[in-house]
Amino acid sequence: MRSFILAFIAFFLMIACKDQNAEKRTEREIPQDSISVEPEEEPQASQDYVSEKWHFSLQVPAAYKVYSGELPAKAPVVNIYHPQNDKAPPYAIHENAAASYIAILPNGFGVDAPSGKRKSLKEWGKGLPLQFEINPNETMVYLLENGRPWAFSLRFYSPPPRWDEYGSIFVHYAVNEFKGECFAEGSGEKKAMEDCDPLGGDRVEYSGEVSSESMEALNSVLESLNFSAENSPKKVISELIRVEQPKPNQVITSPLKIKGKARGYWFFEAEAPYKLVDEEHRTLATGSMQAQGEWMTEDFVPFEAEISFEAPDANHGFLVFSRSNASGKPEHDRVYRVPVRFSSN
Repeated sequence: MRSFILAFIAFFLMIACKDQNAEKRTEREIPQDSISVEPEEEPQASQDYVSEKWHFSLQVPAAYKVYSGELPAKAPVVNIYHPQNDKAPPYAIHENAAASYIAILPNGFGVDAPSGKRKSLKEWGKGLPLQFEINPNETMVYLLENGRPWAFSLRFYSPPPRWDEYGSIFVHYAVNEFKGECFAEGSGEKKAMEDCDPLGGDRVEYSGEVSSESMEALNSVLESLNFSAENSPKKVISELIRVEQPKPNQVITSPLKIKGKARGYWFFEAEAPYKLVDEEHRTLATGSMQAQGEWMTEDFVPFEAEISFEAPDANHGFLVFSRSNASGKPEHDRVYRVPVRFSSN
């Protein structure tokens, strides 16, 4: 195992510095489950991608492409990737630091996780713009020494349809000016990366600058990603919940009164959760809204709630409404976000 780790670290550092004179590899043909938008002369902002096999859909940014195939050991993978990456897909979790991609791994991929600083999502204290719930204790955030995340490994409470229990999603932002350093256990002295032994206690530090363009593009993919039950197409969110107060981008103060209506099946036992987050998706306050009437119906049911919070330093945030999902299965998750602004007073 130690020889594998040493080989990986040396390989990772070698490919992080891209040879500008190297001949670019020819990208092989990339199969896709389905792309619903036909190519047009005018470029589109994004394309809808649907995987009927793995029961998810998402939007692909205009500059990105999709690969659907297999990794070694016949592990299925779907990559959303930038075509300027230095090699063709498939991509797993150990790639060039400058690569920008997402690896959707329905059956997982049995290799060691990246070394360097990392925290669970719960320890990190921030969040991601997702339409489904993830397990914050098992979801990992990989950090540069400046505290910026360069990768995430998302894990579920319960796997989506046809996924197994090891299914995960790996998000890899592009890192510019990447550098890796190793420090010996105990003494803390710097040592050569080829002699580094993370499993033996040596500390690995990664530095560089995360590409804001890569982060923005991949986060937009995550925000659009959702799962569906078999033979059950999803309704547009406006057909499930309508928030009347607050209005989008309204300046809010504490206490905040909330008002709207949702289909009866948005609730469970007449309740549904919501939370207020800042622009980095740190939770400011949580609550549970009550259905104002019979909730065991497919019709819209009014709801009201009130939430108290301490205004953050951030100017913007979101009021996030989640469907009450007693099953814990991501295909039954639905999320609706209302952008809000915080008072500067």
